[in-house]
Amino acid sequence: MKKINQWTTFHSVLILLATLAAFYLNSLLPIIFTAFMSFILLILLFNKIKVNQMVFGLANLITILRLLIVLFIGTFYILLENYLISLMALIVLAGDGLDGKIARSRKETSELGEYLDKETDAFFLHIMIMSAVFKDILWEGTVIIGMLRYLFVLTIFILGDLSKKERRSRSGRYIYVFAVVSLILSFLPLPGIYIPAIFLATGLLLYSFGRDFIWLFSTR
Repeated sequence: MKKINQWTTFHSVLILLATLAAFYLNSLLPIIFTAFMSFILLILLFNKIKVNQMVFGLANLITILRLLIVLFIGTFYILLENYLISLMALIVLAGDGLDGKIARSRKETSELGEYLDKETDAFFLHIMIMSAVFKDILWEGTVIIGMLRYLFVLTIFILGDLSKKERRSRSGRYIYVFAVVSLILSFLPLPGIYIPAIFLATGLLLYSFGRDFIWLFSTR
């Protein structure tokens, strides 16, 4: 578990640095390449420390497929029509609920699936925001929404090593889905809907991460 927590921190630092490089180079490729290599490292790490664990069950394959779609969006966002990005994002979001149900029904739940799923979710949110910013749909300040997860992990690491996992609450899940739907709408010609939705999603995500941060340190 310690190695996986170290990977999570390492991954967060890499994504944050790659995001700075993306703005400097005016391209999302630094983020795409960095994330691709980091996720491969995660899978290899689990293969090494969990040799008796089913790594590529159906549920994890669906999660990996979702990740590949996100990587595709981030690589070709400038060439893709906005409605196609929205459509692919809907597929990724729908698959998010599907992989969890399959994992439970087929008894394929694992730590790999847990980490792969939540980091794919965080990366999906980040890439959707970065794509919208780089296509001049959203203002640059909205990037903070996609960086919250990584800043959260990094802050926990800096303030102290916690043995307790972050919780995944139902309300937090609803907030995440609302944020993703708001971003999907931003790629459609509906400014009267997606602009206030983005503002609301930002506030809700700040509340969610702030609440979880307090919970983690109050139960040390």
